[in-house]
Amino acid sequence: MAYKLKKSAFLFPTVILCLCSSVYAAPTTNLYNTTFSILSYAKWNTPTPEICVINNPTLSQQFRNNEPEHTNYKISAIQTTDIKHSLCQVLIFSTLSPKEEQHLLNTAVNFPALSMSINNTDCEIGSTFCLYKRNKNIAFKVNLDSLTQSKVHIDPRVLLLAKPTEPKE
Repeated sequence: MAYKLKKSAFLFPTVILCLCSSVYAAPTTNLYNTTFSILSYAKWNTPTPEICVINNPTLSQQFRNNEPEHTNYKISAIQTTDIKHSLCQVLIFSTLSPKEEQHLLNTAVNFPALSMSINNTDCEIGSTFCLYKRNKNIAFKVNLDSLTQSKVHIDPRVLLLAKPTEPKE
């Protein structure tokens, strides 16, 4: 079961901004805390969800080093060519373009799988959660289309941190 943070540890004190089919949340200070906090709101079909960091073994090691106590994640570094044969419940992209992320999500991913990116600031295509640096903090956007495609149940409390905008006309 995913690690549950106390409500007070997951505060987002700033204004929420929105665009198109994405929703935004206000910043926290650490990429790893933000990622594991988001994942704590997911319902997994396995007691040990696998987090696969794509094409970046150094980042994979950093996630292992920063994993909170009492979590049951398996964290692996894999290459894009291995995605199709993996059983990853979480895919973390850091080196691919949003178009490359979207292509892999459409052709190689075994769903249910949640995707996250630290290299997709617009979050209009590609990953479900897009983490980015905002001033000295880490904030994230949610691509609602990708969330639907992921087939992972996310507790609505994480989505309540932001509101969707009106569609562009």
